[in-house]
Amino acid sequence: MRKGISVITCTLNGLDRLEQTLLHIAGQRHTARFSWELILADNGSTDDTVQFVKDFWKRYGAADIPLQIVIESTSGKLYALQKAISIATYEILVICDDDNWLNPDYLELGYEIMNSMPDVAALGGRGIPVTTGTPIPEWFNDYLSAYAVGSQAPKTGYLSPRDLLWGAGLVTRKSLYQKMYGEFPSLLLEHENASVLSAEDTEYCMRLILKGYKLYYNDSLVYQHFIPDHKLTVEYRDHRLMAGFDEANKILGNYYAAMRAQIKTKNRPDVWLGLFFISPINYLLASSKTKKLRALNTIYFLLPFGKAPNPIAARVKEFING
Repeated sequence: MRKGISVITCTLNGLDRLEQTLLHIAGQRHTARFSWELILADNGSTDDTVQFVKDFWKRYGAADIPLQIVIESTSGKLYALQKAISIATYEILVICDDDNWLNPDYLELGYEIMNSMPDVAALGGRGIPVTTGTPIPEWFNDYLSAYAVGSQAPKTGYLSPRDLLWGAGLVTRKSLYQKMYGEFPSLLLEHENASVLSAEDTEYCMRLILKGYKLYYNDSLVYQHFIPDHKLTVEYRDHRLMAGFDEANKILGNYYAAMRAQIKTKNRPDVWLGLFFISPINYLLASSKTKKLRALNTIYFLLPFGKAPNPIAARVKEFING
């Protein structure tokens, strides 16, 4: 892969959000020592998003920085993102959502870390919430990770194998992304609700961890996350944001079980034995179908054999062993 950075922004009818996002991308400093590009992945917009981006980048884009535009009509961010990644010119990818405002040194710092630390598979930064001026609700601090703001770790450094990065501002490697999905398509595609495809960042990080790769957090890598007024309501929080996570977890729960059984017990036969004996008890005492399935999945991933509790669990194990 060629050295450099491909900045990828996925959007759907992002006309009212993209101006500040593009200004912050165009305003990146100290990028002369590496090549970079911007890729806009339009996910079926019905407004003038594409033409706006073309005109804007021509007026305000960094000099000689190419803009690529791909159109993906299939609904769901995952489809748009993967199409953009497939045509990315450079090895390092920066996933900049259409409401993320990157600090001026974001690309410079991301490039430096990824090139000096080849064992880092994915890199995340710190998000600062920005609103139209509406006060942030009191409950907001309890949902920081759901809104992809705040610190992703107590300090700069490698994440534990149980922790994940969110997709806003994620920096990763094209070769690794293609490796994670080349032979094993996303299992989120199995869900009938396209909204769960926005959880692709969680699935990607889980796949990296299950394959033994490292995630890294840097507190100096900073972006602002613009949050419009309608997303600061309890109705949006509970019925859109958290409800979407609940749906995605019907798939992702199988990855969690695999991580619990394989990562937690690595080089720890005592922990393996403890999980092996407690999981059947948890199954018998489970108060819900979800808890029963979690116990069955744990047993399934602890053992090299056995019947899968569900087809998704079988696919996750196939990915791990592939």
